Amino acid sequence: MEHHNPESLMIAVVQSQDADLVDRTLTDQGFIFVRLPSTGGFLRDRNVTFMIASEPEKAEDLKETLLSAAKKRITYIAAPIESGPLPIPIPTETVVGGVSLFALPVEHFEEF
Repeated sequence: MEHHNPESLMIAVVQSQDADLVDRTLTDQGFIFVRLPSTGGFLRDRNVTFMIASEPEKAEDLKETLLSAAKKRITYIAAPIESGPLPIPIPTETVVGGVSLFALPVEHFEEF
């Protein structure tokens, strides 16, 4: 069994529609990770949160891997216009997708 001593934990939140590609890409690149379902953002969409063990020298490769697999895209939401007697929903363009990435130092790691 190969032993790893990760120095950081990268937490990447992606849209659920990008999750399978991110999963395959991380696996192909040899990253060690855990995949968790999550919900959030201002649209309350389903997301997937990846917790990825990483060494500092692999951080830039990891970032590029995530950016290549999880793309930003334009979608439309119904935003009500309240200036009239009744609120009328008007399609409003918004950007969704991409990656929200957090990096946390690992002070202690055990594998058993």
